[in-house]
Amino acid sequence: MRSSKDGFLALCLLAWAASVAAHPAHQEGAKHPEGAAAVGAPQSRQPSLPSRKDGLWEVLVRSDDLVLKRAGRASPQPVTVRQCTSAAAEPVMLMSIVPGQEDCHERKVRRRGKGADAGYDIQTVCYVHDNRVETQMQLLGDLQSAYRGSFQARFPQTPLHNTGRMVFEARWLGACDAGQRPGDMLLPNGVTVNVVDDHQRAENADHSGHKH
Repeated sequence: MRSSKDGFLALCLLAWAASVAAHPAHQEGAKHPEGAAAVGAPQSRQPSLPSRKDGLWEVLVRSDDLVLKRAGRASPQPVTVRQCTSAAAEPVMLMSIVPGQEDCHERKVRRRGKGADAGYDIQTVCYVHDNRVETQMQLLGDLQSAYRGSFQARFPQTPLHNTGRMVFEARWLGACDAGQRPGDMLLPNGVTVNVVDDHQRAENADHSGHKH
C-alpha cells in the first residue's frame, strides 16, 4: 500500500483535470495506528461535518459542467473510488473527493430539505499553500446506505484549476475489506492512499506561521 500526496493529486487529475501542481510530494511517514489522526486546529473550531456510516463506500464522480466539457477541460469519463471510513476519519474522508481541502479556515454547514430531499449545504474556504480555494457542496440522502450531490471548487488565483460543477453518487458496500483501515481510498488506477495520513502530513508541513 502507498500513502502519498502524489497519489491524492492523481485522483484530482483523473477526476477533474484540476491538479495542484505546486504541491510538493510528501515523504512516507509514520502511519497513525487507527488511520484517523486528529483534525488540525483551524478545522477543529469549525461546525462539524455530517458523517457517513462506518465501512466501505463506493463513490462515482463525473463532470456536469458544459463549459469545461466544450473547452476540453473536463474529465471525459466518470471516476469511481472506494473509501474505507469511520466516525474518526469522516472529518477528512467525507470531502476527500474535493481538491484543495487540506488547510481549511472557514466552514458553514446547513441542513436542507425534508424527506427524499433532505441533506446538507456545505461551504468551505481552504488554502493550497497561499492559494485560496472556495468550495460549495450539496449532499442529499441519509448517508447510511446511499447519497448523492454536487460540488464546485474555485481557485480565484489559479482559475484553470476550477473544477466546474461536479456531481457524485455513492453507495455503502459493507464492512471495509480485509487489510484496509479508516482513511484508505482506492483510486481508479489501483493505488490505495490514506487521505487521513496525507491530511495530517499536509497540516504538519503548514506549521510555518503563514497567515491567511
